[in-house]
Amino acid sequence: QVESVFRMTARAVDDLVLLEEITEDAIVRTLRDRYSSDNIYTYIGQVLIAVNPYRLINKLYGKDVIREYQGRYFFEEPPHVYALAEAAYRSLLNEGINQCVIISGESGAGKTESSKLIMQYIAGVTGVGRGERQEKTNKNVEKIKGQILESNPVLEAFGNAKTIQNNNSSRFGKYFQIQFNYDADPVGARITNYLLEKSRVVQQAKDERNFHIFYQLIAGGEKDRLRLGKPEQFKFLNGSGTYTVPGTNDGEDFRITTRAMSTIGIPESNQKEMFTVLAAILHMGNLTFKEKSKGSNAEIVEKDLLEFVASLLGSHPKEMENAICSRNVTRGGARASNYMVALDAAAAAYSRDALAKALYSRLFDWMVSSINDEMSDDTSEFNIGVLDIYGFEIFKVNTFEQLCINYVNEKLQQIFIELTLKSEQEEYVREKIKWSAIDYFNNKPCVELIERKNGIMGILDEECVFPKGTDASLLDKLHKNCVSHTFFEKPTEAQIAKTSFTIKHYAG
Repeated sequence: QVESVFRMTARAVDDLVLLEEITEDAIVRTLRDRYSSDNIYTYIGQVLIAVNPYRLINKLYGKDVIREYQGRYFFEEPPHVYALAEAAYRSLLNEGINQCVIISGESGAGKTESSKLIMQYIAGVTGVGRGERQEKTNKNVEKIKGQILESNPVLEAFGNAKTIQNNNSSRFGKYFQIQFNYDADPVGARITNYLLEKSRVVQQAKDERNFHIFYQLIAGGEKDRLRLGKPEQFKFLNGSGTYTVPGTNDGEDFRITTRAMSTIGIPESNQKEMFTVLAAILHMGNLTFKEKSKGSNAEIVEKDLLEFVASLLGSHPKEMENAICSRNVTRGGARASNYMVALDAAAAAYSRDALAKALYSRLFDWMVSSINDEMSDDTSEFNIGVLDIYGFEIFKVNTFEQLCINYVNEKLQQIFIELTLKSEQEEYVREKIKWSAIDYFNNKPCVELIERKNGIMGILDEECVFPKGTDASLLDKLHKNCVSHTFFEKPTEAQIAKTSFTIKHYAG
C-alpha cells in the first residue's frame, strides 16, 4: 500500500476552504500570492473572490477560454467568473430554477466588469444548433444577445462617471435579468435601475467628472444646433477641474454609444431628443439670478440663454422662469389652498439644480424603459439575474445618497452571512456534527438601526412630514433616539455634532 501525502500550501490553494490554517493572515497571503501570479480569482466554497488587476491579463477571457469552461462542473477548472456563470446557466438548464448572481464589493473593485463577463459567457454558450428552424432561432437569439451586450455601453455612458477611485465608476445600481425560453436560449432581457446619483449632475468632487454622456455629447454631438462649446464653459462640468479621462476618447465613445443605441432599437429621432434634453441641462446650469434688493424676488439674468433652454425643452421662457424662481405651496386639508411663493436668488439656484437633476433622472428612467421595451420578452420561462450595485462609499461629506448606498450594502452583507456562515453552522447543529464555531460579524443590528420603526429612516420620514422640520430638529431626534445603539455615534466635537452623526458600517 502506497500512501501519498499532499500538503496544501498557501500558493497551491485555489479554494480558501482548503487552507490548513484559516486566519486573516493566511487568507491575505494566499490572495496576494495568487494575485502576483495573475490568478485574480479564488474560491471560498461556492463564493468567488475577484481581485481587480486594473489591467488586461493575456488569455484570461475570450471564446477559447469560454470553451474551456462550457459544460464543466464548478470545481473542474481553475476559479473563474466563467465558472460561476456556467454553474448558474447549467442549474437553470438542468433544474429549471431561476438563478441569481450577487456581485458586491467596494467602489472600483470591478463589479460592473464582472457582470459584463457573465453576460459575455452566456452569450457565448447559447444559441448553437443546426437545421432550418434552428437557424432562424439562432438569428433571433443572436439579435437578442447583441442587444444585451450593446446595452452595456449605453448604460455606462448615462450611468457611469470618473471618480477618484475609478475612471468608469457605476453611479447607479442595476438588476439585469437575462430571459430564457424552454430551450435555455436567451429571448430577452430586463433592467431594473436603483439609486441613480442625481447630485452628480450639478456638482462633482475635485478630480471627478459628471456622467460620461455629457463629455461625449460635447465631443461628438451637434455643436451648432445645441451650441456646444468646451466642458470648461459649463457650470455643471467645470467645478471639479477635470474634463478628460486618461486613455479615453469621448468623441469615439459617443459614436460607440449612438451605435449601441441603434443596435438596441432606439430610433435616431429619439436619440436626437435625448441629446437635446442633455444640452438643455448643461445650458441650464449657466443661468444665474439677481434680486432688485436683498431678499426680494429673484429673476434670471441671462434672458437670451433662458429663451434657448426653453426652446430646447419645448417650453415658454416666462413659464420656465416662473417655475424656477417660485414654488407652489399647498396648505389645508380637504379645502386645501394653493399659492405661489417667490424665491430669492439662493433658493432659485437650488430650484434650478433640482430641475436639472429631475430632468436627468427622468431621462435615465425613460432610457431604461425604452431598452426594456426593445429587449424584454414577457413570454420567457426562466431568467438569470445579475445584481450590480455600487459598493460602500465613505467620503469626507456623506449625503443621503451615501446612506442609501451603504444601507443596501449592509443588506447584501446580511444576505451573504445568511447564505454562507449562519445557515451552514445551523445545519451542523441540526445534524449534530462536531465542529468548532466560527465567529463572524453579524451586521443585523446595524441594518435594524437604519430600517426599524424608530430608526434613522423612520425618524427621517417623520421629520419630512413635520411642518417645521429642519436639519437641526432631525439631528436632535436622531441623537436622542439612537445614541445608545452600538452602531450609532454622536461626534464628540461639539461643532461637528451640530451638523452630523456617525454610523459604524461593517466595512468602515
